[in-house]
Amino acid sequence: MKYLRIEDEIGYSKKRCEIRRRIEDMFLNEGFIQIEPSAFEDFSKYTLLNKRIKRESMVKVISGGSDVLILRPDITTNIIKSLIPRWQDGLKLRLFYSSTVFRSNEASNIREIRQMGAEYLGEASLDADKEVILSALKVLQSFNGRFILEMSSSKYIDGLLKEIHADEDREKQLKELIYRKNRYELINHMEDMKLSKEIYDALADIMNIQGSIEDVKAAARKHCLNEEMEEALNELEELNDFIEKEGGKSYVHYDLSMVTELDYYDGLIFKGYLPNSYRAIISGGRYDSFTEIFGKRVPAIGFSIDIDELTEIKFEEAQ
Repeated sequence: MKYLRIEDEIGYSKKRCEIRRRIEDMFLNEGFIQIEPSAFEDFSKYTLLNKRIKRESMVKVISGGSDVLILRPDITTNIIKSLIPRWQDGLKLRLFYSSTVFRSNEASNIREIRQMGAEYLGEASLDADKEVILSALKVLQSFNGRFILEMSSSKYIDGLLKEIHADEDREKQLKELIYRKNRYELINHMEDMKLSKEIYDALADIMNIQGSIEDVKAAARKHCLNEEMEEALNELEELNDFIEKEGGKSYVHYDLSMVTELDYYDGLIFKGYLPNSYRAIISGGRYDSFTEIFGKRVPAIGFSIDIDELTEIKFEEAQ
């Protein structure tokens, strides 16, 4: 962000510092330990791991040799890559970070996106999901009492796509259309796939399955084609019961068509929004299977906070 007046820039920096300090205190009080991630990733390895992030959006750096590196586009990959090869059985870690990710746009301008986030590693139960969701709710509520937390489970869409037996490219196309909420193109794409009526109806209806947990269960049950899709609904129902006991049910909206840019989640996924902002302030989910790429399957769940977006919200809206 550019400023004409020094006073405005100093005011913005002061607000951002206060926001970081408030969130840092919350994480420390909940037993999270701060970690400092590396700034660089290997370009070829990262593009294999995160196939939905466009290559042209990555900021490339040439090392002293011939290797091509990138400035980290996300922090979770960086942390997991560092920790999982050294992981010991029985270890449980609550970590948080305050750092920057880098993206390039069409004009070749580099964006520095300031983030904070939390990662809970080593706990596979729904109790960990509940703890992380509660932390996300607390962060949102500490800035505004009129927030929305969108929740879903990637198991529902993943279970449905398994019934299609699509190859990797076809699955990527379908997820991209769902991610963009482009129902018209999705239907056109499905017409050429010779799907059974049950699979066609489930995929065609996916963007309509949203609302309260009661609405979602009523709409989604009729489309459940396997245990994975059933498991997604059961886990969301249990999480909803927990959120209701914590007094947060009125803030939660469920959307089973939710697909994230970082397509490595394999369970709970969620996004948090505040008034006067169209971008997600919080994004996160469970990503156990992603850790396997680095040599060992470790239970993992976490979320990131867009500090820049949070700072740009008007002062009176962030009380």
